Amino acid sequence: MDKRNSEALLSLLNDPDKDTFKAVAGSLSLDAEIIPVLECLWRQADDEPAISRLDWLIHRARLNKLAKRLMEWRGKIAEILEGAWLVATYQYPDLPFAEADEAIDGIARDVWLELRDDMTPLEQVETINRVLFGKYGIQGDTGSIISINNVLINNVLRTRKGNHLGLAILYISLAQKLDIPIFGVPLLRAFALAYLNDDDLLFYIDPFSGGRIFDETEARRFLKEQQIPFDREYIRPCSDEVTIQMLIAEMMLLYSGKGMKSKAKDMEELLRKLMKEG
Repeated sequence: MDKRNSEALLSLLNDPDKDTFKAVAGSLSLDAEIIPVLECLWRQADDEPAISRLDWLIHRARLNKLAKRLMEWRGKIAEILEGAWLVATYQYPDLPFAEADEAIDGIARDVWLELRDDMTPLEQVETINRVLFGKYGIQGDTGSIISINNVLINNVLRTRKGNHLGLAILYISLAQKLDIPIFGVPLLRAFALAYLNDDDLLFYIDPFSGGRIFDETEARRFLKEQQIPFDREYIRPCSDEVTIQMLIAEMMLLYSGKGMKSKAKDMEELLRKLMKEG
């Protein structure tokens, strides 16, 4: 966008007529390319209404950019870590992917040093648990389980605490680095993991309880205790895409619970776009 058009746009943003602003907003392609232009205009603006409107436009452009990048992630063969990192950039726009990637690479190297080719699936999981929960001290945060920090991958790695879903995503990320077939299971109110051998589900893993192993009988009993009508989908492994959708849905609920309605609405919109495009 050239200087003349930038000045014209800034002039329109200063217009007190809300209908004019809506017309301006509707004429813009709010994507990644326009963000630097809007940020430049924001720095030039000296009028509070214009600054407020530019803040809104920049936010909308960033949200659209995030949705696009998540759909690109979904469309390629990529690790769940990248999807979790993208979601975290909503809260931390400047968060580098390398930070989380290198941290999990380090844990994976320590696990790999203890793995042997002749290990059974159970022994592999026990090795992961010993390193992840023992050496690194990762644990379930029982004190503030509804904190947004407990689901975002960067915060889980930094604080070494998380809720069921946050720890599950970390565990899956680690397993993918090691080529170990562990997947998410949308066990309601307690997201879990499953070890698959081809199409056979061998056992479940509870990352919130230090990687405790359990079977289908216990999974069914948990649902019954929670008074949740049984549905086999609750105990079947799900795709990384579904896990990331559940992460966004969890963030929506957490934001809503803290009265952050605009952020909750953003997550609802992001989730709707991903599910619609799917």
